[in-house]
This record gives sequence, C-alpha cells and structure tokens, in this order.
Amino acid sequence: MSYIHCSDNNHYWFIGDLQNFFQELVVQPFEDHPLTQPWIEQVANTNPAYHREKILKRGRAHFSEPYNGLSPEDKVLIYCFYYMPMHLFSSYHIFTSSLSLPVSDKVVFIDFGCGPLTSGVAFWAFGRWSNIIYLGIDSSQAMLDKASEINEYGPNRWNPFFKEFELISDYDDLTNLLDNHIKTGDNSHIIFNFCYFLASETLIIENLSDVLIPIVERYNRHKVCMVYQNPKSSRLHENWEILKDTFSGFRSQITQSNIERFSYDSLINGKPDPRDVYFDILSNDPVELSSIF
Repeated sequence: MSYIHCSDNNHYWFIGDLQNFFQELVVQPFEDHPLTQPWIEQVANTNPAYHREKILKRGRAHFSEPYNGLSPEDKVLIYCFYYMPMHLFSSYHIFTSSLSLPVSDKVVFIDFGCGPLTSGVAFWAFGRWSNIIYLGIDSSQAMLDKASEINEYGPNRWNPFFKEFELISDYDDLTNLLDNHIKTGDNSHIIFNFCYFLASETLIIENLSDVLIPIVERYNRHKVCMVYQNPKSSRLHENWEILKDTFSGFRSQITQSNIERFSYDSLINGKPDPRDVYFDILSNDPVELSSIF
C-alpha cells in the first residue's frame, strides 16, 4: 500500500491513511487548540513568520522550555504544523533516491534529534525491511511524548508504526541500548540518522563523536550508514564535516550533487512549497573497518 505519492518533478503529498494521521494528530489539534491567553497572543494574533522565526527559531528552538506562556507541548504542536511535513518529505526523498543498503531481515534505525518521529515515519513509509528497530533520541520530553503518541497511533489507528520502539533523552545511553537489540553474528544493518540535528545550537560535536566511535568499533562487522540532511546553507554543515573527518574510513554514497530540490503540499495553505535540502550518506566496508581507527 502506498502512503506517500511523488510526481515526476519531486512533488510529494500524503495519501490515504497518512493523510488522515496528519489531519487528526497535527492539523486539528493546531486549529482547535484551546484559546488560552498565551495562544491568543503568540499564535492566533500573529502570523506564520512570527511562529517560525520567534517561537520555533526556524526549528532550532529549545523544546523543553516554554515561550512567553506557551508550554513545551504547545511549541511541539506548532513545530509539527510548520516543519514536520517538510522534514518528513525531505527524509523520504533521500531514503528513496539515495539510500543503498542490501535488503536485510533487520535494520536498527537510530534517529538523533528524533523530534515527533518525523524521519521514523519517512523510513517506515520507505519500507524495504520487514524488521525495523527504531531508537529515537531527543532531549525534549515533550518531543518524546509526541513521538510516542504518533508511533502508537500508527498509519491506520490499529497498529503502531514500529513494534520495536524505544526512546531516550541522552545519547550517552545509546551503547547499552544497542546491546539489547544487536547480537553477535546477526545480520543487522545500522543506520545513524541526522535529520536537521547537527545544526542544533546546544550540540557539542566532540561529545557525539566520543559516543559514536566505540559503537562503530564494537559493531565493525555490521553494515553501518550515516544519513545527514540540513538546509543547503554552508554555515550549517560544520559539525557534519567534523564528523566526516572522524570517520574518514567511511565513503560517501552520493555520486552527484549533494543538493536536491523537492516540494510538498503545505499544511498552511495547501499550495506547493519548494525546498532545497543538502544531504550526504556515508557507509562503511565491514570487512575493512577495523583498520581505520
């Protein structure tokens, strides 16, 4: 069954159950939000530019903190309305056009800065694997709560997106979590997903590298991919370049341009919204990996 439709010019829109999911969990809660005084002052009486720039800081806001009376849960809902479709379609576009992995019975998808399960839904819709273990990491409890709600709702209100599903707030806990899901000798493929995460204002890239290096060494017989995306502005890619240097033995799967244009139907007015995304995909050679550190 298809849940996302794409035209020949990379224009995306939801169909069927995913369309219903967005309507019920994002659009209706946003449009029918109780008219509290902060919501009236900060949302109802302001325009989308204010929502994006001031409340959300173009998606880089701290979603554990309130904003002028708006709760973290309010900010997450506003984020879902403005950014979730865009980030979901950009992830889906990258997965379908450029992610090359052998078909396996098992994929462990590790989603850094998972937010409300955006890339998780995109990867689920990509759907090449029968067994996907989803591990989401986000420092905001409000985001993790929304991710849990969305996963439980699933594509059709009957089944979750992921049956094997865990969320944590600190990537320092990732090593122990992976040991519960990856066993010696199994054929798991491991995907580290960085969707708009490495541009975070609070990220210390050296701390992330310190976590990833021993994980990659520990699972050096497994196929590992790192998927990165951000807006095309070059000033946002510094942390990714540092991470690429750290894992210099990985090679890029991108053979042409790293910038892709796609468009999607905006939830704001239903009109096509064109966007450019910069992306990169690194992968290892499990046979040779142990020699690169």
